[in-house]
Amino acid sequence: MKVDFWFSELQSEDVKFGVRVKSHLFTKESKYQKIDIFDTDFFGRVMVLDGCFMITEKDEFLYQEMLSHPAMVSHPDPKNVLIIGGGDGGVAREVLRYPVKSVDLVEIDEEVIAASRLYLPEIAASFNDRRLKVHNMDAFEFVDSNRSYDVILIDSTDPIGFAASLFSDVFYMKAKKILNEQGIIATQSGSPFMNPDFIRKAHRGLKGHFNTIKPYLSFAPTYPSGMWSYIMASNGKIQKHRDFVGRYINNDIYQSCFSLPEFVKKIIEEK
Repeated sequence: MKVDFWFSELQSEDVKFGVRVKSHLFTKESKYQKIDIFDTDFFGRVMVLDGCFMITEKDEFLYQEMLSHPAMVSHPDPKNVLIIGGGDGGVAREVLRYPVKSVDLVEIDEEVIAASRLYLPEIAASFNDRRLKVHNMDAFEFVDSNRSYDVILIDSTDPIGFAASLFSDVFYMKAKKILNEQGIIATQSGSPFMNPDFIRKAHRGLKGHFNTIKPYLSFAPTYPSGMWSYIMASNGKIQKHRDFVGRYINNDIYQSCFSLPEFVKKIIEEK
């Protein structure tokens, strides 16, 4: 008989999402957040930050691929990449599938990286790649530099608490300054079904600094509503320059993900 121990995330005042837990592998209160890792039958190992699902072994590829590959295949020649957040290493893993020269990963909470390397080693394997350099600091400060990148990927938590600055007008302005001429920035922008303000805020912020804005969608089963949004932005044209086939993304997905449901279009267009 299975143990009747469940972890549930309160996704809104009226909605919970839960999983049956086999064992509680890790818990720690870092300087920034509470980190928990559970082992489950269905999703495998699960990382939870401040009571919210961040990553599971079973469905992580859906999110990681869709945050990273649309931008990577849309840039003519991505060599230098910046990842903001992504302390589990999954987005870096996907980026390092390309012949990039260097990847800077800015994760404010080093405890997230340590826990990922210990309990999610297949996802965190990217930290062993010599092309990847980790910076444990505030990304808002990191982008205020003279560095330059071809692609910037924002793998942050939702715009609440210490991550709120990563969705601000000032942050997008700073990010624009360190993007090369044909550079592309991509950010996760939450669930348009459960948290429409998140995608609206990100879209407005990016639109104020970039000429080309392309919102898109994918599935993320353990995230609120299972529908997740992202936005790519650039001052150049965004189009596919190469093919990539992963576990989720392929050429058809790349073409179709930019076709938005009418209610999402209206959310973005609202003033």
